[in-house]
Amino acid sequence: MFKPWKFILFFLLCLALSLLFNLPIQQVLPHLKMSDSVRLAGVDGTLLKGRVESITVDDFPVRGVRYRFLPSCIALLKVCYRVDYREGRIELAYDLLNGDTEINRSQLDYPVAQLLMRLPTATPFRPGGRLQLEIDELSMLDNKLVAVNGRLIWRHLGVDQDEIQVDIGDYRVGFAGTPESYEFEFDDLDAALDVTGGGVVTADGNYQLDVRVASQSAIDPQVRSLLELIGKRGAGGNTYRIERQGQLRPNVTRQLFR
Repeated sequence: MFKPWKFILFFLLCLALSLLFNLPIQQVLPHLKMSDSVRLAGVDGTLLKGRVESITVDDFPVRGVRYRFLPSCIALLKVCYRVDYREGRIELAYDLLNGDTEINRSQLDYPVAQLLMRLPTATPFRPGGRLQLEIDELSMLDNKLVAVNGRLIWRHLGVDQDEIQVDIGDYRVGFAGTPESYEFEFDDLDAALDVTGGGVVTADGNYQLDVRVASQSAIDPQVRSLLELIGKRGAGGNTYRIERQGQLRPNVTRQLFR
């Protein structure tokens, strides 16, 4: 026998969801708990999709932001969004059961020169190329890191300063992090220098680095000068070893493990 109350309940549920997801995003933002270091400008849209002219985090701007809701996550009891902007994309997921926040299959791409402008101290030369950050998975619970893995690729690593133009290729740093430590693996992407090695940073700020650099052909004099400054030359002439260990500054450690 047909029970009209079930149909009415389903209709009301669909209506409530429709009203919720079509709610203007400006009415939702005042109820979100955001850090004082985050500022939004030019927000327009609904919970389903919209755009933001710029998002500024610690005075670092992200412009041309567009977001859209991913309904495929509903079955997993997650709220998911894809965010696209000028320099890359991010896929966000919020677990409704345990409050876990995830970032998956995300990519950021910035010119090195643009990033260096944010540093408090100037570098003795102007590096060239672009930094490409790829995040395979990042998970946070209660605003604390649970796990992260991905890679940082420096495309066209070199020097771009006045008459000095040096490009020695693409290099990669793979990373995996937990609340206790970050581990790094260095290699080249068929570049002018053969690079192998790794490193680790622990939650108390201690770090170790061991990287070997070699070349089958002559090394550019500008690059050789830099390698001799930061590494120890091997017996073969075109081989160098960079070994470092020590303690990170407390503010850097807090940024990595907060």
